[in-house]
Amino acid sequence: MKTVTRRLLALAITLAALSGAAAQGKPGEVFADGTFNAAEVTLSEGDTMLIRGVSFSTPVRRDVPIRSGDRIRTGRDGRVQLRFSDGAQMSIQGGSEFRVDSYVFDQDRQRSFFELIKGSIRVVSGRIGKRDPQDWRLTTPTATIGIRGTEFTVDQTVCPASGCPDGLVSGLKVAVIAGRVAVTNLAGTVEVPAGTTLALADAQTRPTPAPAQPAVTPVRPSGRPRAAEPGVTVPLVGPAPASGNMEPIEPGRFGER
Repeated sequence: MKTVTRRLLALAITLAALSGAAAQGKPGEVFADGTFNAAEVTLSEGDTMLIRGVSFSTPVRRDVPIRSGDRIRTGRDGRVQLRFSDGAQMSIQGGSEFRVDSYVFDQDRQRSFFELIKGSIRVVSGRIGKRDPQDWRLTTPTATIGIRGTEFTVDQTVCPASGCPDGLVSGLKVAVIAGRVAVTNLAGTVEVPAGTTLALADAQTRPTPAPAQPAVTPVRPSGRPRAAEPGVTVPLVGPAPASGNMEPIEPGRFGER
């Protein structure tokens, strides 16, 4: 009798585990409540958190796909990389908060809307951007970014009312590695080509391109990048300058700081 009971218990545990794994689904799967598995986690390291509705889990797990509506937070040493069902890739850097607002990709529908509340991400666009760039959008507190099929980085620095710490400057920086992006805020729209960086201090700063300057990478003695200055290039992921100027950048590899 005890042997039968143990076997039944083991079977129940196995079935529960399989059921839990099946409930997670895979990228591209649509559930009865309309949520859509948007991406798989290909890397999760350091301090990370996944927020889904009123629930949260930490760290972000590689076996739990990211759905529409999910929010990802990373600590200073955290990093998460995602691969979306349309082939797009995204690297969420440390000190970031990112949300998948709405994501759908199948034969008949597509939509890829994201929000970067703060922090830094690196993006390689997928098939959604190739089908129709209007179906891809990234919103930040400073501006909205659209794509033309591209690879780029976005850094949104948000400072408290008391000011930014450690020489950081509040605002947005968009650095384009390949292709081009369109950046729109309350003051207008500008297309940013490959090899340049657009920096905006706030949502009212007019996004106006400036002549390219020689590429320079200023670094603090401690090895940390300092805040950008007019006419000076900063690393791909770093604080945004308080200006609307474009500056040249050097190509890099996906997912690197």
